[in-house]
Amino acid sequence: MRVQGFLVAAASAIALAACSGEEEARRGPPPALVSAVAAEATQFAPRLLALGTVAPLQTVALRTRAEGEITAILFNEGDNVREGQLLFRLDDRQAQAQLATARAQLATARANSAQADSELERAEALVEKGFITGSILDQRRALAATAKADISAAEAAVRNAETAISFLNIRAPVSGRTGELNFRLGATVRPADALPLVTINQLSPISVRFLVPPQDIQLVRSAMMEGKVDVDARFEGQTTLEPPIATGKLAFLDNNVDPRNGSVVAKAEFRNADDKLWPGALINIAMPLGTVSQQIAVPESAVQTGRDNPFVWLVSKDETVSVRDVVVKGRADGTVYIASGLEAGEQVVSDALARLKPGAKVRLKSTDDRPQRQAATAPAMAGKS
Repeated sequence: MRVQGFLVAAASAIALAACSGEEEARRGPPPALVSAVAAEATQFAPRLLALGTVAPLQTVALRTRAEGEITAILFNEGDNVREGQLLFRLDDRQAQAQLATARAQLATARANSAQADSELERAEALVEKGFITGSILDQRRALAATAKADISAAEAAVRNAETAISFLNIRAPVSGRTGELNFRLGATVRPADALPLVTINQLSPISVRFLVPPQDIQLVRSAMMEGKVDVDARFEGQTTLEPPIATGKLAFLDNNVDPRNGSVVAKAEFRNADDKLWPGALINIAMPLGTVSQQIAVPESAVQTGRDNPFVWLVSKDETVSVRDVVVKGRADGTVYIASGLEAGEQVVSDALARLKPGAKVRLKSTDDRPQRQAATAPAMAGKS
């Protein structure tokens, strides 16, 4: 009897478990626990956001124009130098001797010319009195002209010697910062050397090169035609809510479209008086492209990329979810600005998106559990998508 009672109890327990499982299957899985945020109406200022590369406004590889031994280096590696500053001296003893010779020849030519002029004057006086013939006067005129030509030749020789000496005194062609020295004191340098003496980068002002995507080319052209276009520069990781490290002007838009991606090269110019921008650094560029308008803002995490369009999961009043396609106007600092597809106040899911299906029930996290969004500044600045 005990065994029979135990079997009856076990069978009852199994039947109850089966009924419970069938009931749970009919009810379906429990609602997903999600966070939802309300779409907000805010001010939107379209702008171009791009990654730029800092480049010197000018880069000069300084080379010698004459062969010689370096006798003096008048700066240190990494110094800021000004245009025209003397940087290197080469051995100029032979050139100085040639200059002295040229000057002596010039003095001789001038003396000969003075004598020839004097003889010409006397010949002109004598020919009037009939003491000499006209042919002798012609000879005196020819000698005076030759003497003047000798002066011109001697002056050219002096200028040539002075130019040769100037090649031995090597000056900075631009203002900027010097790089590493490739030759040291006592080295003999030649114009055909593979390495320059030193490279000078002009850092103030300085430029940043970036690409303008196809959809923004016309907007950038229009902005340039209207006047100066301000460009902000920020380090990697800085948001547009933080102050820029530098503000410059759009200086150049290329006249050729890259056939590979349809973009156009642009350059912005910055004063860079404090040397915050350094050649080769990657910088975030922000440039306004239009007027401020009213748009709908949602967190970046709420917008998904669909096959045809971006979309969001919309939470209805009965706490079911549905898919809503949206048109994105721009993105910035974790916020997406929606041009159409959402209204202010509508609730969108901001997490647990992978577990959702259209029509599924959801359970919203309490307000205390939801992460707080930073309020957008007015007007909010956003980059174009």
